[in-house]
Amino acid sequence: MIPLEDPDGTAHDPESCGCTGRGVNPAVPARSATLGRLDTSTAATTAARSDASTGQRHAHFGRWLGAIAVAALVVRVLFTVVVDPSIGESPDELSDPRAYHLIGKNLSEGRGYVRPFDLELLGLEHPSAEYPPLFPAFLAVLDGAGVDSVDGQQLALCLVGSLTVLGIGLVGRRVGGDAVGLTAAAIAAIYPNLFQADAVLMTESPHALLVTVATLLAFRAADRPSRATFAALGLALGLGALSRSEGALFAPLLVLPLALLLRDRSRATRLGLAAVALAVALAVVAPWTIRNYVRFDAFVPISNNVGPTIDGANCDLTYSGTYLGYWRSTFGDTAAESDECFEGFDITQDGFNEAETAAFHRDAGLRYARDHASRLPVVAMARLGRAFGFYDTFDQVRLESLEGRTVRWQTLGLRMYWLLLPFAVAGAVLVRRRTDLVPLLTPFVLVAITVVLTHGNERFRISAEPALVVLAAMGAVAAVRAARHRIDRQGANR
Repeated sequence: MIPLEDPDGTAHDPESCGCTGRGVNPAVPARSATLGRLDTSTAATTAARSDASTGQRHAHFGRWLGAIAVAALVVRVLFTVVVDPSIGESPDELSDPRAYHLIGKNLSEGRGYVRPFDLELLGLEHPSAEYPPLFPAFLAVLDGAGVDSVDGQQLALCLVGSLTVLGIGLVGRRVGGDAVGLTAAAIAAIYPNLFQADAVLMTESPHALLVTVATLLAFRAADRPSRATFAALGLALGLGALSRSEGALFAPLLVLPLALLLRDRSRATRLGLAAVALAVALAVVAPWTIRNYVRFDAFVPISNNVGPTIDGANCDLTYSGTYLGYWRSTFGDTAAESDECFEGFDITQDGFNEAETAAFHRDAGLRYARDHASRLPVVAMARLGRAFGFYDTFDQVRLESLEGRTVRWQTLGLRMYWLLLPFAVAGAVLVRRRTDLVPLLTPFVLVAITVVLTHGNERFRISAEPALVVLAAMGAVAAVRAARHRIDRQGANR
């Protein structure tokens, strides 16, 4: 009989141990009472040897995975220092990386979450929830610890990225064994779409780590379903929502199917476990939502950025022509018509309230979408094509470079992404259990929903990049094994 292989690489032959699944194989004769002591001793010796072998294999995997994580850190540091993405340093730069840097500084200095450029340029302290709070809080911790320069914070994110590589390796091992885990980590170490995110001082870097941790915890919850494992999953998902707003959607998309597909649990138990995870995630997000209500007298679950995003994604420029499916702004005209793209906030108005202004822009974008509903299918397809690398790809690379990424490395990342895709599809086919597919496919569903509702951007694909790498490693390892098997058979037939 062909031995079965667990995800950790341990080989088992059910017949040799007298087991069929969970029961005892009646075909295997019982041992005699006279030889019972000898048999017990032999079994103990065999078990000890097996444990020692497993321990050696785990140590071997750990050493290789650690070495790959160190290599990943070197790659990220070299990219940051040598390529040196130009972000967040010029006072004239009104970019997201600089905004994050300034918010972290303001938090560290006790000013709270205020609009960074209003304070820097005009001296106005307007409360803000334009950006989710977790990444600025992380930068504030770095700032308070003395890492207060853009360069220093970029290097700190290199460490975050190497932890993501470590996590991807562990996810790969859980799904396909040691070889898949090490292959996934190696791919992640040199994948530009991951290491660029660690160099441009934006929230994608910690978000990729949190998605990877949530994936690991989802597998643990599936393997050992309990209130504790589902609560831990909820904690990771709540933190993920505080790093990127779409994380709030990730929680139900992942938790509900994961719980409902559990075997040997009653429906009430499965729903209860899902409720635990979602309740913990909600509890993590709730203090920030309450803070927003107090500051703005409005319900803002995570971010006010939804308003500008929807406004800039639903306008003439993005419903046809060069920017179909993308996002555009027409700053400088605070009295723009409804069909104009996002015009910016008029921060000089009396009693400026970021939430009210964001809601105005959100309503303008939704109104435009309703008025041009016949174009929505075309626009949605273009958004998906831009995010998943199949529509206007090289112009999209140019647009991505406006956020700190270099055209050259963004192009290399796109090409490596195309290379990984067919292996990832093969890997998804090879995954045997439905509960294993849920944590790996849910991020792709999340990305698709996010870009259809907002706009197409390859950066938004960050939630799915760790799963893409793991599935691609599954496919690549299977292809190598199949090729070796074919070569061995050909050699044996000669």
